[in-house]
Amino acid sequence: MMATAMVASVKFGGAYVAAEPDSRARLDIPVTRLNCCLAAFCLLMVALRPLDALAQISGSLLPNALPPSAPQAPRSAYDPIGLRLGDFFWFPRAELDEAYNSNVFATPTSPTYDLITAFTPTFDLLSIFPRNALNLHGSSLLQVYADHPAQNTQDGFVSADGRIDVTAGSSLYGNAQVAHQHISYGSPNSPGNIAQPVTYWDYIANAGYRQGGRRFSYQVDIGVEAAQYNAAPLVGGGVSPQSFQDATVSTAAVRASYEIIPDYLGFIRVGSSLYDYWHTVPGGTRANFSTYRADVGLQIRPRHLISGEAYAGYLVQNPAQSSFGSTSTPDFGGRLTWSITQLTTLSLTGLMTFNTGTPGSTTGTLSSTTGTPGSTTFIPASAGNSYLSRTIAANADHELLRNVLVNLNATYGNFTFQGITRTDNFFIIGAGLRYLVNRNLFLGGSYLFTQYTSTIPRSSYNQNILTLRVGTQF
Repeated sequence: MMATAMVASVKFGGAYVAAEPDSRARLDIPVTRLNCCLAAFCLLMVALRPLDALAQISGSLLPNALPPSAPQAPRSAYDPIGLRLGDFFWFPRAELDEAYNSNVFATPTSPTYDLITAFTPTFDLLSIFPRNALNLHGSSLLQVYADHPAQNTQDGFVSADGRIDVTAGSSLYGNAQVAHQHISYGSPNSPGNIAQPVTYWDYIANAGYRQGGRRFSYQVDIGVEAAQYNAAPLVGGGVSPQSFQDATVSTAAVRASYEIIPDYLGFIRVGSSLYDYWHTVPGGTRANFSTYRADVGLQIRPRHLISGEAYAGYLVQNPAQSSFGSTSTPDFGGRLTWSITQLTTLSLTGLMTFNTGTPGSTTGTLSSTTGTPGSTTFIPASAGNSYLSRTIAANADHELLRNVLVNLNATYGNFTFQGITRTDNFFIIGAGLRYLVNRNLFLGGSYLFTQYTSTIPRSSYNQNILTLRVGTQF
């Protein structure tokens, strides 16, 4: 994750760290005690996201959201086993990175490079109850720039998720998250002429009910996400208010599945989201809108060479102001994992979402070339009321040795803006190496190249990031 923490790019969150239940675990926990512990979390649902995503909310429920699952056994002798704390396993981790970024301000010409030191402490507290679940997660990302200390950032999140097993095949689940993040330079929502990155608070709460264990199963989810943005200091003095980006997204979805043959489930999912901006831009109106999507797909359970799910359907956006015009487009997405061999795995991920934007005027100015952050880029007063994001990612992992892991990855993304004539594209390729010294210590490195193009003048850029890391886990 640290490799992406310094890139204005899209990356999808990873799986939980594995846990090995202790055979001495006490399994006779009274149901009443479990209900008391879990009742406070019955309206929570996990929403782990990269700390440095593109920093705009797209809805609390992803199209392929699944309820939290129990921790699994370690895959190798180098996986962490965790620290036993009663009915929980605690997995603390810490990582220290040193990175070279060739274009910290994501400018098209005269790029500025810097060395960045990043520290990421992380933990997972996972329950090992015989039934039900209660988990807590947290992470912090501290980035320190050698030559540009004004760009230092402090991001972090804490989240909790739980599950109450109603019957053998049905459960209530949910989770919540609070996060403090920043908008990277080069992101569609990063304004021009700012002296420091824009920061914001993100709040997520989701809940769901799943009925499974039969050939026919269904799942109902509801969720809400809210983001509150802080003002950003400007180059030369003053501040740029960002409260016009504050928004809430309310989401609901229903999914019905049918097991066609063992381990192969066809499904239909219907969902809707309401995007509500909190404030009216001076001289304008709120750019509220709603989205609707209907998809059909196929889910392949693990135990097969190819597992995961893929779906296709239709996505519609209807703005509250008819003058903006509605948008409809084919929908697609999913996550597929192909176990090519016992040592090589290929993962494919696709996702299409509508993202909140920066409502307001669409006029802009071209500032003079002074070599300061944001001074060589076109400064639109708005990135558009929202934009349609299409992202496709491929990730290949190979176990060169039992303790030497190699990774290759590539991501393509497209942003189509609403209300203005603007289309952005980005392409990222990367490679990484991790050497597991033992179960508790690892070394590694990675390289990422980003090419970002935009129809907005002087908003395209290239970026190279080389990272060395050392980490510990328990």
